Amino acid sequence: MIVVQDRDARLSLIPRLVRSGRARTQAELIRGLRASGYRVDQSTLSRDLVELGIRKSAGRYVPPASPEDTKPPKLSDYASLIRRFTNCGPHLTVLTTVVGQAQPVAVAIDTAKEPAIVATLAGDDTVFIATKSRRTQAVVMRKLKHWFGDEHEL
Repeated sequence: MIVVQDRDARLSLIPRLVRSGRARTQAELIRGLRASGYRVDQSTLSRDLVELGIRKSAGRYVPPASPEDTKPPKLSDYASLIRRFTNCGPHLTVLTTVVGQAQPVAVAIDTAKEPAIVATLAGDDTVFIATKSRRTQAVVMRKLKHWFGDEHEL
C-alpha cells in the first residue's frame, strides 16, 4: 500500500468519510483513511476533527451544519482537556492537557490574542505559556481560570 502524506488532501477526505454516515468512532475514521492510503494516529485525527469543526452527535461524527459552526471552538470548549496549570517562576506558566491535545489548546490560546501572553510552546500534553513579567503572569492565570475553570489551578 502507498502511504499518502498530503495533509490538505487528508483534511478534505475526512468530511467525506463523515458525510458517508459510516463514521461512528475514531477507529472507523482511521480505517477509512488507511483504506485511502493515509496513515494517521488517534491524536492527529483528533486535531484534524477539531480543526474541521467535526463533532460527535447522536453516536456518530457529523460535519458542521452551517458556516456558523465552522468557527473555531471557544476556549471554554477545551476545559475538559485541561488537567492542570501552574506558575513556574515569574515568566512561565505550565498547562497540562490530556495526551495529544496540547497543540490544539495552544492554538486556541494563541487565537485569543491575549496581550499578556508573549508565546506558547506545545508538546504532546504540555503547553508552556511565556509572559513578560510576574504581573502579566498573574493576568494570564486569571484568564486561564476564566477560560478553563479554577479547579485546574495548582
